[in-house]
Amino acid sequence: MDKTRRLLNTRMNLPQMLQYRETHRDGSKHLQQNCHFSFDLIKRLGVQHELNGHEGCVNCLQWSTDGRLLASGSDDTKVIIWEPMKHRRPHILSTIHVGNIFSVKFLGVNNSMIASSAGDGKVSVQELRGSQILHCICHKSRVKRLATCPVVSTMFWSASEDSKVIQYDLRQPHICTSQTANLFLSFGSHCEIKCIAVNPTKPHYIAVGCNDAYVRIYDRRKIKTCILSEINHSISEYTYPSSSTLTDPNVVQYYAPGHIAIDNADISSIRHAVTYIEFNSAGSEMLVNMGGEHLYLFNIENVKPVSEIRFPSLSRSRTKYKTFQCKCKPEECSSYNQQIYSGELSPSKDLCACFYMRRGYHSYKRRWMGDLYAAARDFLHVIQKWPHERKAYVYLIRCLVELGWLEDATRWYDYLCQLDPAFTSDKQAQKILDSIQQSKGRKKDIDTLEAIEPEQAEVERRLDSMDYDLRFLGHCNTTTDIMEANFLGNDFICAGSDTGVIFIWEKKTQSIINALVGDMSIVNCLQPHPSTCLIASSGIDVSVKLWSPMPESNSENSRVIKDCNSLVKANQTRILMDPFGTVLLGMGFNMPETLVSSEREILAAISEMPNCEAS
Repeated sequence: MDKTRRLLNTRMNLPQMLQYRETHRDGSKHLQQNCHFSFDLIKRLGVQHELNGHEGCVNCLQWSTDGRLLASGSDDTKVIIWEPMKHRRPHILSTIHVGNIFSVKFLGVNNSMIASSAGDGKVSVQELRGSQILHCICHKSRVKRLATCPVVSTMFWSASEDSKVIQYDLRQPHICTSQTANLFLSFGSHCEIKCIAVNPTKPHYIAVGCNDAYVRIYDRRKIKTCILSEINHSISEYTYPSSSTLTDPNVVQYYAPGHIAIDNADISSIRHAVTYIEFNSAGSEMLVNMGGEHLYLFNIENVKPVSEIRFPSLSRSRTKYKTFQCKCKPEECSSYNQQIYSGELSPSKDLCACFYMRRGYHSYKRRWMGDLYAAARDFLHVIQKWPHERKAYVYLIRCLVELGWLEDATRWYDYLCQLDPAFTSDKQAQKILDSIQQSKGRKKDIDTLEAIEPEQAEVERRLDSMDYDLRFLGHCNTTTDIMEANFLGNDFICAGSDTGVIFIWEKKTQSIINALVGDMSIVNCLQPHPSTCLIASSGIDVSVKLWSPMPESNSENSRVIKDCNSLVKANQTRILMDPFGTVLLGMGFNMPETLVSSEREILAAISEMPNCEAS
């Protein structure tokens, strides 16, 4: 049964899903989850209605398990419970919070309770009719996210910028001044926890994201909760939990894109932070919104370590190495070029080596954030599958040199010379040696926090990170640290942007299939309905927008971005900007013309819409 379920989760096949529904108890739910978002429906998305009631930015949204209710939390410290289908708000909850609310979650078998956390460091649980159940002041800084347990409706966790994760179970009393052992994880004082998520099918796995660009997945079966007062707040605990909370040193696995994992292993970067983590319904994939970078999808059931690209295989082949020659027909090459530049690539297609070579070369020349590493991955794929193509080795070494990984580049150069002795007399060999020599002493431009160095054990765990499977380019996440990303069924991905645009990607091709104006400033929250093609979004605006497919007609959707390519290019420029420059730009300060041009492209793309605020 598990094999059949995995097959259905990776391939959209309606007859198979219908057959699965007839023979399996959970088939109806599975069919519903996979079919309520489709390509045609997503292309027709438009604003169905705007829910008004908050007086501040709406920072968090959450659907009830049955999809009947929607909870929203705001800077106005209120939680509103909506009935979106009826456009009603049956409950307006006045909370205990005095700071911006950052997270809301439904609790209880019948979604009869709501949990909230805020910038005042408090965690609250109250019934929908207002009765207070829990009032926690254990945290000493902003509580950014809550995560619930999919199998125990009264259990949840809170993640705070005070570097702690606290575990709650409403079946037991919680008194903040007591000696109750409810501290789940404690990091060092310089590590701010930004988000937390629980695997829906394996709830013993809990993913935690911090301000250091690494996602850590813990096995809570091997973690012993302890008393809060027992933890010593020392800098030595900078990025790893106190040993008093762990019963197994192998309790955690790190995940990060290879170029970020390796470059930041022994430093503390201020550019990257994990702002949101989400698992797919099968629990096999993890989507990560990386602040200051792109979206990354990790296949946690088929992982590859980031070290794979650093050390060549020790096996020696007698295959004759030669200059790369394309074996495709001319019409196939033309098709490959179109796929590369449009992003419309189906991984199920049996592609020739030339596709990966062309795509890798395109990324190598373009130089967007993460492109050099993506190119190196393509060249490595060619080496692994077509090991006789010399040009793949050459470009892989060039990428490693450009990344500043000179020791790795030297290892690959020596390896290529060992496999192909004739290469040493080639002109390209001398060029590679010259580039390695010229790069020595060159200091990499990385924004770091001075005088904070992780312990050696932490460095080793970072270098042992698991690499990403897919990446999604186009959006921009540099201004806030609460921006979400979500799965739309099994085949699509969505995320907001600093420019107020909602991006939707097709997962298998990683291409943008729709871009919609969702806010006049920033879209932070995107929450899909559990069973209907309906999305709730919010951001800096005080309203919550409901998106559903518009009628099939020739009428123009005024919220669709017409020139998406220009917007994507402008967003890449914005990402590459210095973080301080981005802040100044958002405050309206004058910036150099080369930097402001990207903002002008964004505004130009949006201004083409005749009525941006129309619903």
